[in-house]
Amino acid sequence: MNLKDLEYVKAVAHFKHFRKAADACFVSQPTLSGQIKKLEQELGVILFDRSTKHVTLTTQGERLLTQITLILEQTQILKELAATSNQPLQGKLSIGIIPTIAPYLLPTLLTSMKAAFTQSQFSFIEMQTSTILAALDSGEVDFAILADVPELKNYHTINVYKEDFLVAVSADNALAVNKKVALQDLQGSNLLMLSDGHCFKDQAQQFCFSAGVDVSSHYQGNSLETLLALVAMDDGVTFVPKLAAIPREGIHYLPIFPNQQRNIVLACRKHYPHLSGVEQLADWLSAHDNLKVKLTQAL
Repeated sequence: MNLKDLEYVKAVAHFKHFRKAADACFVSQPTLSGQIKKLEQELGVILFDRSTKHVTLTTQGERLLTQITLILEQTQILKELAATSNQPLQGKLSIGIIPTIAPYLLPTLLTSMKAAFTQSQFSFIEMQTSTILAALDSGEVDFAILADVPELKNYHTINVYKEDFLVAVSADNALAVNKKVALQDLQGSNLLMLSDGHCFKDQAQQFCFSAGVDVSSHYQGNSLETLLALVAMDDGVTFVPKLAAIPREGIHYLPIFPNQQRNIVLACRKHYPHLSGVEQLADWLSAHDNLKVKLTQAL
């Protein structure tokens, strides 16, 4: 059995005529008829009723044609994937990106990213992680930039960078005089957290719980900027990713001891046809000097 035999069957089923099917497949009628006969013997079924003027599928042939069509369609997809797998990213590309990355990463890299990938037209959509995963499944976005979470196990992920968590406190807060802060030092503080659905909140809560720190936030916001405005008013403390630790009046950023990090990845469907292009983009992001400086610079 080979794919050509299946193509011959599909052609005869379409034309209901062996000669017309042979012409469409660019083979002689005896060749096509002989290969179909061999396939029938191999499968142990009769695919076509040849007793009438117009060749028709038998009941078994009808049932097997559905699977034959599926095999040929999947084979074509495989060929297309192979043909495009080594091509760079091209055309319009929608990228999902979580809100705790977008406002801090994109201003740093977007201009040079467009210059480096001149054949690509990037469109970024801010989404929470659960929405991004649904958008990847539906094809609404081509790939995404987000923090690594267990739910990504069913997707292809490429590491881009690791980012420290910091604690943001008011200049008037007692902790502001410290060079570092232990998680236990936050016990009793009003921890300002993002609202449910933000993976950043889940990660912050996880390492608080592991350190035995109670999370009893009196306020949950939809953006880090809102939380930081409250911190500046000495209305609580919050966690921020390193890229978000830009100078703000009245706010001190303190490294956490022991160090806490999140892993930022590019994620796409496992069979995304331009996987090598996504890997090229991930490599480019990882190597970008501006990003390296921001992730390693002293506070």
